[in-house]
Amino acid sequence: MKLTSLIFVVAGFFNAFAPANAADNFSLWPRRPEELEQARRLMQEQKGGEAVLLLQPFVTDEGIAGREARQICGRVNVPRYLSRMHPGAVVYTVRKGDNMARIAATQKCPQDVIMMLNGIVEPSALRVGQKLVVIPMRLRVEIRPLQREVSVWDGQQLVADYPILSMDEVPANHRKTVQTEVSAREGYLDGLAVPVRSPKYPASERALLFSNGMMLSAGNNGHGSMQMKMDQKDLNELAMMLDCGNEVSIIYPKR
Repeated sequence: MKLTSLIFVVAGFFNAFAPANAADNFSLWPRRPEELEQARRLMQEQKGGEAVLLLQPFVTDEGIAGREARQICGRVNVPRYLSRMHPGAVVYTVRKGDNMARIAATQKCPQDVIMMLNGIVEPSALRVGQKLVVIPMRLRVEIRPLQREVSVWDGQQLVADYPILSMDEVPANHRKTVQTEVSAREGYLDGLAVPVRSPKYPASERALLFSNGMMLSAGNNGHGSMQMKMDQKDLNELAMMLDCGNEVSIIYPKR
């Protein structure tokens, strides 16, 4: 009899601290928004524009849902952003004395984008009077090392989102949000540096160096004091959209 009473006392003690039912227990867990599944279904149906609109409330979220939303939106936005049909695209007429670097600077359109939009392989092969499609842009980059994520923004519009595969260890006392900028866009072929003006540059593997010494690369290319490694295809696409002077925020969560 005493043993039976003890069992009921112990059971009552634990029940007092247990949820009323299993559903209450699960309610404490983070839930994956239904919009993410709907967006993936829309992507399968080739309805990328609808998927992006559906996910807009989530793209700035710092949690897992936000990261997944950014990845989905990036797959839709990059091809649209780098298109001759971009709503901000304009036509520039090449003038005497122009070169690709000067046009890129004055039109605020990265040289790689100009070459891609106009099917140019040799950057020095410009003719006076030639018509070029350019997209004026001033993108900013957000890098979240702890989340292993690089995102590109045009104002409040998400353009692209990429994963960081690995990175050099950052001491805990250096994990502070910093503002920097792209200081160099580098190209490499077979491990050797290729100048931006070289005919071989368009085929090179890209790397981005920031003014604080940090670097995005895909291997051992480059000389940054701290390297964050990305997939080369992702990095080539990212480097195409950026130019020296683009703002970069390296973000660590507030303690």
